[in-house]
Amino acid sequence: MFLYCGIACRRKFFWCYRPLSTYVTKTRYLFELKEDDDACKKAQQTGAFYLFHGLAPLLQTSAHQYLAPRHSLLELERLLGKFGQDAQRIEDSVLIGCSEQQEAWFALDLGLDSSFSISASSHKPEMETELKGSFIELRKALFQLNARDASMLSTAQALLRWHDAHQFCSRSGQPTKKNVAGSKRVCPSNNIIYYPQVKVWKRPSIEKLQKRWDWRWKACSTVHPSTGPFLVAHS
Repeated sequence: MFLYCGIACRRKFFWCYRPLSTYVTKTRYLFELKEDDDACKKAQQTGAFYLFHGLAPLLQTSAHQYLAPRHSLLELERLLGKFGQDAQRIEDSVLIGCSEQQEAWFALDLGLDSSFSISASSHKPEMETELKGSFIELRKALFQLNARDASMLSTAQALLRWHDAHQFCSRSGQPTKKNVAGSKRVCPSNNIIYYPQVKVWKRPSIEKLQKRWDWRWKACSTVHPSTGPFLVAHS
C-alpha cells in the first residue's frame, strides 16, 4: 500500500513538474535568441514566420473562423523574390515566441518600412492571392481567432508597432538599430539601449466580465427619483 502511494505521488509530482520544466526550457531558449544574434539567425533557418501588412496580419478563413498561416524562410525568400524585393527585408522580422520543440516564431511586416511600403502597397492584392489569404485588421478578427493565435498576433502587432515608432534616438536624433531578435534597439552614436514596453490586450472571459460589471438599481430617493438601472464599474 505504501509502495503504491509512493509511486502515485511520484507520478503526480512528475506531471505537475513537467509544464514548469517546459516553460523554463522555452524561456531560456528565447533569452538565448534575444542575446545572441548568430543563434537567432540560425533559428530563422528552421523557424516559422507570420506575415503582416501595415500591422494587419495575414489570415485565412476556415470553418467560420480565421487561421494564421505560417511560412518557412525559403517560402518567404521566394515570395520576396517574386515581387522584386531584397531578401535583406527578413532582417526586419521580430522574435515573438517558440514551440516546445524550440521552433522559433517570427513576425514580419511587409508594409511599414519606408523604403518598401510603396512597392508593397502596389503588390498587396497580388501577395494576398499568392498567399491564399487576406491582410485583415486584428481588432476585426480577434474574436474569430483561437486563443493561441490571438495572443501571438497581438504580441507581434504590439512589437512591430513599437519598432516602427522608435526608429530614432530621442536624445541624439540618429537612427537606431535593432538586434536580430528585435528585443531592443541601440543608438550607435551614444550606445543608448531602448527596450520595448509592450502592452498586449487579452480577451477577457465571460466570468471576468460578470465579476467586473454589476447591474444595480438605485433607490428612488432624493437626488434622482426617476432614474432607472445604471451600470457600476468595479475595478
